[in-house]
Amino acid sequence: MNDELLRHQIKLYGEELKEILNPENETDQRLVQRGLLLFRQQLVYQIRYLDDRVAAKVQDVTPVDVELVFDSPETNVCSCPDQHICRHQLALFFAVLSKVQSIFLWTQEWKEKSQLNHLLSTLKRGSDLLKQPEEETKGPEGWIRQIQDMYRNLPAGNYYQLEEWARSCYWRLLGFGPMEREWKPLFKLFASCESMRMASSHAAGQPGPAIRELKPFIQYMLAEAGDALDSLSRTASPFAFDEYFSFLNTYSHEFLEQETVYPAEFTEIYRKLWTTLFKRKHDRQKELSRLQKMDAAVMDGRHKVAITHLAILLGEDRLAIEEIKQYGPEISPFALLWIKMLQAEGSKQRLSDYLPVLLNQSADFISSMDRNYEQASFARSLFHVLDEDLLSQLDAGMLEKMYITLLPHSRYHYSEYLLEKQEFRKWTELQAYSGSSLDYVDRHTIDLVARHDPGALFPLYHEAISDLIHNRNRDSYKRAVRLLKRLQKLYKKEKKLPQWDVFLNQLLGNTKRLRAFHEECRKGKLIDAES
Repeated sequence: MNDELLRHQIKLYGEELKEILNPENETDQRLVQRGLLLFRQQLVYQIRYLDDRVAAKVQDVTPVDVELVFDSPETNVCSCPDQHICRHQLALFFAVLSKVQSIFLWTQEWKEKSQLNHLLSTLKRGSDLLKQPEEETKGPEGWIRQIQDMYRNLPAGNYYQLEEWARSCYWRLLGFGPMEREWKPLFKLFASCESMRMASSHAAGQPGPAIRELKPFIQYMLAEAGDALDSLSRTASPFAFDEYFSFLNTYSHEFLEQETVYPAEFTEIYRKLWTTLFKRKHDRQKELSRLQKMDAAVMDGRHKVAITHLAILLGEDRLAIEEIKQYGPEISPFALLWIKMLQAEGSKQRLSDYLPVLLNQSADFISSMDRNYEQASFARSLFHVLDEDLLSQLDAGMLEKMYITLLPHSRYHYSEYLLEKQEFRKWTELQAYSGSSLDYVDRHTIDLVARHDPGALFPLYHEAISDLIHNRNRDSYKRAVRLLKRLQKLYKKEKKLPQWDVFLNQLLGNTKRLRAFHEECRKGKLIDAES
């Protein structure tokens, strides 16, 4: 290809891109930044120039094939799931642009274009200004249609591109949202909620791998919705939001009634909406009444969790506790949220009513799990949520019962609790139950117990000494002798030296064939040199 013609085509293509990409649009800004990053990391390779186009490979998470059509950017081709101009196309553009002009110059001209557009926007005719509000205000239904349109073109074939495709759709959506700062969180809430529903609808018709690939996106949308709700809750909402909030009130029902392969995430987004956004008692009572009147045949676990959650929010504790009991241990993941919520409220009476039920359900839930790592993971989540100091003030007996019920996963917490209560004999029993030898107990703890209750350590020392002697090697005998000398001091502190003499004589009698052990005892002056 003629070099001068190629240079001309690349420059014309660059001018086309300046018109297509909006420098004020956050999504387009990110696209340009990511394209630049791929180019600067030298991830564009095998560039091939054809008559009216250029093709190459771009190494991203996975390699993609890219083809730019100079005369028609909208007909570009990329093997990634994005249906629009993507970072890979921009990376290839910057690679070929760098051969004919400064990339910095192109980006500066692109950014300056937004300043010019802003200036021109201030020079609109009066008739245009009258039309502007009607053109820009789409309403909640319009927002939902806009979001749904973005997810129409589901990529076929490769399941593993589904999450990237969905994230790309979501990021572009945010770029099409309102420019006003106060409207951005509301649009983000709409975008994340409807994106969850659209992704769930696509997953429902796909095999297992697709469902698993889309789950991280569903959870990401849940987090995004939470961020949007937090932003909305921190500021007073303008009256113009009322129409959108009214729509969301009814729209929230979809998360209980739509068929989905992600029921936990759908239940959680419903819970977030009714906790953070819909706070009026009248609205919550109306929603609770609606759920209670539903035909039991069409209700599932999501409806029951919703009833329980609304009852807790409304202070109808008797109803909530009865629902928790009827639901069974499977309600436990939501129990963590309710425990956290009740603790934050600070009502000791409500906590006293709820905690025994919630903790019993959680203990049964852990017991029902087949895999030990799942049990340990949920137990950690429970202890992370629980304010153990507060629970101890409410009912120390209930706290200890919980520790015992959740063993062995509560071993660390129960151990700390017993040491704090100075119940050292129970602490020793816990070490024996857990199979913890003296080697696994830190010296500070040993010294603490030795100061307050030396006799509590006897079982641990006896077992450790016996295990070391059983190893039958010189190093183990030396360690056993060191422990015997410590144990002798503990017997002396307890004024039980006669019992010590009986124990030592029995030990020496049982090990009389172990000459090396007896030699170490003589070196340690546990027995006389003549014996």
